[in-house]
Amino acid sequence: MTRATVPAAQPGAMAGCLRSTTGLLGLVVLAPFALAVRRCRAWRRGPELRLECTRDVFPVEGGPPLARIDTSADVPSAAVEALRRRLTETVVRVAERLRRPDDVYHLLYRDPSAGETVVLPVGPQIQELAERLHLVLGLPPMAGRTAVWLALARARRVVDFVDPFSYDPEAAGEPERLLAGSGMRWGMATGFAPRGPSVVFRVVLCVPAEAATTVEAMLEKGLGVRG
Repeated sequence: MTRATVPAAQPGAMAGCLRSTTGLLGLVVLAPFALAVRRCRAWRRGPELRLECTRDVFPVEGGPPLARIDTSADVPSAAVEALRRRLTETVVRVAERLRRPDDVYHLLYRDPSAGETVVLPVGPQIQELAERLHLVLGLPPMAGRTAVWLALARARRVVDFVDPFSYDPEAAGEPERLLAGSGMRWGMATGFAPRGPSVVFRVVLCVPAEAATTVEAMLEKGLGVRG
């Protein structure tokens, strides 16, 4: 019987195996280091919630200027869910304060994979707005993206002033240009993005000037904002 000959390993294959083994060893060695770095960054940052709020005038087309209230919250990762809930509840209180009988809420955001902007009628109910906002503020694909929210009269149609294929809320000058020309009763832009051991949320509210002080008080009560 002839003994089968085992083919010799090729030098390239052996080098590839060695590289793979070295890579795995590197991951094993570096994993504890990466964990230590994350813990160190979290320790250096501290557990506090960092909030900023500013207010300025927001001119709009065909009407009196609105108040633009820009709020950002830098939240430790462990407190993200609580902040997301509080932020949703605060916006709900704002919507209740500004509510008119024929208000309808709309959501716009860009879907890079589809090459168009999603234009979603949220509906006339504040509860619908709350559920959608809470969802969007936690969706991983929305990290680093801008969501635009409009409160319009029922007779005002988004398709009359937005082309989903050409409009991009991430473009230069947006979404301010859209908010200014939409004829909205009030609106906002929201976004969130991870930043090391924390997540930064940003909400820009554009509300009637006469309601600005009340809205700021709601933010202060709901989030602890100090201007």
